[in-house]
Amino acid sequence: MRALTLTFALASTLFFVAACVHQEANVESAAVKSYSFEETPAELASYRDQAKGAFEAVGKRLIPRLTKALNEGGPVEAVKVCREVAQPLTDEAGKEVGFAVGRTSHKLRNPANASPAWLQSVVTESAGKKGADVKPLVFDLGDRVGVASPIVAIEMCLQCHGSDEQLKTEVKNVLAEQYPEDQARGFAAGDLRGWFWAELPKK
Repeated sequence: MRALTLTFALASTLFFVAACVHQEANVESAAVKSYSFEETPAELASYRDQAKGAFEAVGKRLIPRLTKALNEGGPVEAVKVCREVAQPLTDEAGKEVGFAVGRTSHKLRNPANASPAWLQSVVTESAGKKGADVKPLVFDLGDRVGVASPIVAIEMCLQCHGSDEQLKTEVKNVLAEQYPEDQARGFAAGDLRGWFWAELPKK
């Protein structure tokens, strides 16, 4: 009887804790407001602009490296270079500006690029859309500001992110080796391929 009572008490406690966590998550979710770049409130505009600068910095670092790899070694070399430098270059840009910067997608190649919680619903809801139909967003997270900007697939991307019919056998092989959980393929030019995101503490 004593064991049964303790089991019931433990179950009740766990249920109460879970309910509180769920309630807090709902409150936090409900409190998050998002704005298009054009409609960003004045008090959040500087954070938006800082994030845009960081996204551009990542692109300026990464795209030339990938272009060079494609030109010199083809898509197989580009996959290897991307694996070696994409995440470090993104982290480097974040360290320089003093806030978190990342890339994510509804079709991840690298599991380390999973989206932050505040962006997850947008990533899910925008999956399968064209880049032209998706706009950059600013999120008021209370003590922080989140900023997200769409990444659109271009022809160059399709050598590594296109359909299985488009990908060369050697590219499929290196992807299987380097990214066994790869989902980041099946895109066409103009598709939304993912998002740049930044999370800035309010000052």
